[in-house]
Amino acid sequence: RGDKKSVSLKEFENATERVIGGIEQKKVMTFEERKTVAYHEAGHAVAGWFLENSNPLLKITIIPRSKGSLGFAQYLPEELSLYHREALIDMIKVALGGRISEQIFFDTVTTGASDDIKKVTQIAQSLVTVYGMNDKLGLVSYQGGNEYQKMYSEETAAEIDFEVKKIVDDCYAETKALLESKRELIERLAEELL
Repeated sequence: RGDKKSVSLKEFENATERVIGGIEQKKVMTFEERKTVAYHEAGHAVAGWFLENSNPLLKITIIPRSKGSLGFAQYLPEELSLYHREALIDMIKVALGGRISEQIFFDTVTTGASDDIKKVTQIAQSLVTVYGMNDKLGLVSYQGGNEYQKMYSEETAAEIDFEVKKIVDDCYAETKALLESKRELIERLAEELL
């Protein structure tokens, strides 16, 4: 594509970004939109940096991509197929970091965190219903059935909902406290991204 005679590390990086986020887009964004995206991504990055069980941050960008993202943080994944509860909890916290950063710096939120919220919900539900990592519901799998017929009672469904929400709420409170204590770092990183 670039009329080059050989492939360098830069082309591999570009290819990785293209797979993760899609083709770079030349979207027209207002400065306020770019600023919101910068603080959102900085929130993810700072949360991940200070959480013991999160994957190392590799790259962060606010360049819009064709898969719909206006920016993303890329982490170096561990070559693991088994995750412990603490690692899953830290995944939730990192995912919440963007939304929390928006709330801290703008006193409002945007739709930019919709994929993050979906991911957070899936991880929290899996902790409770799949992995048996919830003390209250124990070592029982609540998978199976469908949306019309569940393999458990309405009371159990309500307990699952409560426990999932409690995990997310606890992670939210802990991540908000962390990011408020690292406010200056988020600002510096966001300004660097801009």
